[in-house]
Amino acid sequence: MLSSMTGFGKSDIEADGSRVSVEIRTVNGRYGDVSVHLPRYLSEFEPRIKELVLGRIARGRVDVSISYQSDQATQGTPTLNEAVADAYVSELTKLVDRGVAGEPTLTSVASLPNVFSFETPEVDVDEVWGILERGCESAVNECHRMRQVEGAKLADDFRGRIETLNGLISKVEELAPTRVESAKKRLKEKLEALLTPEAVDQSRVMMEIAILADRSDITEECVRFHSHNEQFLDTLDRGESVGRRLNFLLQEMLREANTIGSKAGNAEIAHIVVEMKEEIEKLKEQVLNVE
Repeated sequence: MLSSMTGFGKSDIEADGSRVSVEIRTVNGRYGDVSVHLPRYLSEFEPRIKELVLGRIARGRVDVSISYQSDQATQGTPTLNEAVADAYVSELTKLVDRGVAGEPTLTSVASLPNVFSFETPEVDVDEVWGILERGCESAVNECHRMRQVEGAKLADDFRGRIETLNGLISKVEELAPTRVESAKKRLKEKLEALLTPEAVDQSRVMMEIAILADRSDITEECVRFHSHNEQFLDTLDRGESVGRRLNFLLQEMLREANTIGSKAGNAEIAHIVVEMKEEIEKLKEQVLNVE
């Protein structure tokens, strides 16, 4: 099933006196980029969390926020770094002596970096990872489901637009034979207008007409365009992480449309090509949100 790169998942887990809350948000991104925010004393679990997330989410920017509380482990007891605090007060007092308005307060000094340090609490790695893993898996699964729901909506829209493109290229194929015949007729009339009937080399005229027909033939482009459309639809049914392939196929469709337009020599076909390119651009914009 097609997956969008936009999603959200949340979980709250309690077990054995521990509580973990996990929130996962995903947005568009070229690669799988995971940012994890969790208490500093649990930073050793960050690589495991990233590995777990990337096991389900292949592309997109992922933001993971985790809060953890335990009856056994807290942030640790704060310890005042007296030397650091004294240095801050001394320097701030110098600013006051120079005429800077205000005075150091307990709140302002306490909020400065490194005034307090916290003893890193001891944690049971297996126990903590057990609840973190459950919380992350639950949030990732919810986020994944949301991405699939959005992906299904995108897939329906894609199929409708591909159907439109198939209809447009079929119109081009219907007009192509008459376009070639008209071009042949115009060329022959121009030659006959410039030269006397006796001077017209009919074999040369036919050769020029054949060259013109070959240069302006768009049969191969139309066949390839149909093929790209079919591959696009097949790719939608393949599963997840197909965004790059879909984008490649759209680039190829645009290439064929441009070639058809340059060979057209027909106002009606040129107008259809403009419609085709508009649909392709709309698809390209939406494919940017596909995993």
